[in-house]
Order: sequence, then structure tokens, then C-alpha cells
Amino acid sequence: MDPDSPSPGSRDGSPPDSPLFDDSRWPLLVLRLPGNLTSHAQQACLDTFADYLRRGERFVMLVDLSRVGVVPLDQRWRQVEWFEKHERALLACVQGSAVIITSPLMQLSLSAILHFVRLYPPLATFANLAGAEAWAARRMRETGLIPRDEP
Repeated sequence: MDPDSPSPGSRDGSPPDSPLFDDSRWPLLVLRLPGNLTSHAQQACLDTFADYLRRGERFVMLVDLSRVGVVPLDQRWRQVEWFEKHERALLACVQGSAVIITSPLMQLSLSAILHFVRLYPPLATFANLAGAEAWAARRMRETGLIPRDEP
């Protein structure tokens, strides 16, 4: 890799805060989970996500949960509590979320979390990256984050 080229995962060339997050196509924020996270790694992920929310900028998320299994109950509750704590920022910043889920068990985990969380921005689930990216691009155009004529 060319040492003068920007680091992948960061739009300004600085090292990304987390290898899980990629903001190189901002205002699209991509979160790729490599599998189930430890409690410590989950907290670090939530902390990084909170850092993005603190920017106060609007964005669309693409979340790849295709490698994640059933989320342990304590982690689901931690996510619910985190969403409740950050509800105002989530509503102001997140303009929609495209979520890649390939497992019925992961769909069940997501449904359990969303049962307790009031998320008003559109959330759509997809079985593949192509569908999620197309939806996210359409959502960014609809919300004025990118020009309507931009692909």
C-alpha cells in the first residue's frame, strides 16, 4: 500500500477510530461486524458510534450483520439502553439504516432490540450488500445528503 494514500475506512486519511467503521463514503457510514463481539468490543463499538453522533452531522448507515449470530441477552439490553440514552442524537443524525441480515436468528435478535427502541428513521433489512447499498444511496438522495443526480 502506498504510504501517501489515505487509510481505508477514514475520509480524511487519518487512521479510523475502529476497524469496524468505514466513513470513506460519507455521508454513508458503514459498520461491518466480523461476528459476535465480546462485551468489551461491543462497548467500544457503541462508544465509536456515539462519537459519530456527537459530530451532529446527518448520515445514512449501512450495517452488515451477516456474520453475527444471536446476540447475548445482556448485550441486547446494553444496546437498548444505549439507544434510549442517544435517542435525540440518533433522530437528528441518522437519516436511515440499511441492515444486512442473512440469518433468521439475527433477524429475531434485531426484532427483540427494536421492540424496546423507538427508532423513527427508516430501517430496512436486506439479504445482500447490493440491495442495502442501493437503498442507502436512494435514502441519501431523498434526504438531500447527496444530489439527486449522483449515483
